Amino acid sequence: MPGPAFARTDATSGAAPRIGIARLGGLTAYWLGLSVLWGALTTVVLPHLVEQVVPNALKTSALSLVAGVQAIVSIIVQPTAGAASDHWSSPWGRRRPLMVVGVAAQLVFLALLTRAGTLWAIVVVMALTEAASNFAQGPYQGLLPDTVESERRGLASGLLGAAQLSGQVVGVAVAGLLVASGQDAAAIAFAGGAVGLGLLTTVVAAVEPATSRAATTLADLRASAGDGLHHIFRARAWRRALRTMVLDVWGPDVLEQRDYLWLLVSRLAILMATGTLQPFIYFYLEDSMGLGDSAAAGVVPLAALVAFVALLAAIPGGAATARWGRVRTVLASALLGAMGALAFAVAPSYAALFVIAIPFGMALGVFLSADWALLVELVPPDEAGRYLGLSNVATAGAGLLAVAIGGPIADLVNAAAPGVGYRVVFLLAAIEFLVGAWSVRHVREPGTVSAVSQS
Repeated sequence: MPGPAFARTDATSGAAPRIGIARLGGLTAYWLGLSVLWGALTTVVLPHLVEQVVPNALKTSALSLVAGVQAIVSIIVQPTAGAASDHWSSPWGRRRPLMVVGVAAQLVFLALLTRAGTLWAIVVVMALTEAASNFAQGPYQGLLPDTVESERRGLASGLLGAAQLSGQVVGVAVAGLLVASGQDAAAIAFAGGAVGLGLLTTVVAAVEPATSRAATTLADLRASAGDGLHHIFRARAWRRALRTMVLDVWGPDVLEQRDYLWLLVSRLAILMATGTLQPFIYFYLEDSMGLGDSAAAGVVPLAALVAFVALLAAIPGGAATARWGRVRTVLASALLGAMGALAFAVAPSYAALFVIAIPFGMALGVFLSADWALLVELVPPDEAGRYLGLSNVATAGAGLLAVAIGGPIADLVNAAAPGVGYRVVFLLAAIEFLVGAWSVRHVREPGTVSAVSQS
């Protein structure tokens, strides 16, 4: 497929100017806003909305239905939008126009979520929100490798990990306080505002390969808005991008990328483990730990501790990738995550969770500091949007499988032993971490001769 190499950021010379920390931070802003949004919705808002519209005995399965539909939509839309952006052309570049359209639609659907009063209304609105979010996220996945030179990608990966962690804890903290005080609509509005502000910052900060002059200020952005909007709504541009996308995005050549596929298997298993923990922690605190109506507020300090430890671990985790390699670092994080999940499964009290959160947070921080950088190095450089979008099959598929398996198991076990079902699914998460550790051992890191399992 046609498209620039990862390092190409200058349309005339093909050379990659060294990107500064401020612009790297600007590129990360959308990811920060997106993490705030999904931290708020997944951990606090959606569990609270769902339990208001279904019987208590079915709330876990109902939440699993919502998350499962979201995951299916994500699997279809994100690689499709990413591949389309590989072939887009406009004065704003190939990624940012689609990001703007996606986030604008996402904000509209979030407004509708405040009016969703039945389970099926929540399912439909969240499916639309997920589609719009991934319409923006697919192109964004290709933006960073397009604009950041290879030697700066470790730092960029660390910033993405920090943004994800801090965004999630801010989203959970603010939404938790708002929901606890009965302000559901305000929690949703806060989440939407975060992703909108993050998008604006990234659009201004990005210097795309297809753009001859960077939009470095709001004045620059306004000056090019007319041409940019013309290209967004130009039918010919859409037909070309979508035609190529449909023909090529799911092509069998993906199966030739052995190391990429093994990494996707590892990501699937590890993200299934984290996806088993995150959506059920609210109900776990509510029912297993006996917090009841205080569960929304109880999530906040626990999530904050996990995120804080993860942020501290991300820096030495990044250093470990240089010493050990990214494959070995991901392997170590998966093993540590298995220990943390097992400890969650047998925790005797809410207070004990704050001790257990430390190794789990360390595992999360180390994983995020190494996994994304390894993925970027493995994908073909001229199809970054497509392959990074396809990686969402593992990311979203993990969420789908986690809730599809964990939700019914939790409800079935809880029917016989109330509150025990969540402990069982956390034990399942420990097993998933171990599967991820085994799978990543088959990945040959770029620059090495053989896989870890063969060394």
